[in-house]
Amino acid sequence: MKKIFSMLLIAATLCIMTTACGDDKKDEPEVPQTQKLESEHSAANDTYLVYDIDLSKDSSTICVYNAVFQMGDKTSPALNIRVDAPCSVDKAGKVYTYSGTNIIPYLIMGTTPTPFPTLHVNNLRSVVNVEKKTYSITFDCQGNAMGKPIDGHYEKEGNLK
Repeated sequence: MKKIFSMLLIAATLCIMTTACGDDKKDEPEVPQTQKLESEHSAANDTYLVYDIDLSKDSSTICVYNAVFQMGDKTSPALNIRVDAPCSVDKAGKVYTYSGTNIIPYLIMGTTPTPFPTLHVNNLRSVVNVEKKTYSITFDCQGNAMGKPIDGHYEKEGNLK
């Protein structure tokens, strides 16, 4: 009888131990490694943004189309800019944050992005909330583009498509 009782006790202990071991990651949300998001806009010449998120790389891309920089009481001509910056995501997989400074942007002329080492994007901070479908972006752009000095600030927030 003692032998049967001992075997039942061992079997019950093994059952408890194996059911306690589980996959803790299954409770965490699955965050997509790549996403492409675009801000709302109504006309081709409106300012809009395209976020190309790739968490498997060191940086992800923000393209700002028809960006106009405030430079004191003046504004710059509209520029198309691509900025590659580090991107992180919160634990819930809902909020992506780009940040960085001293980033060399690309000016997009036609379909060709051209690096502009004479310009630098500083103090970049962009927050993309995929659950609320909102974004905000702010950065400074300093240097020289196409023979004109640029020392401007860019700031925008809005909704995603």
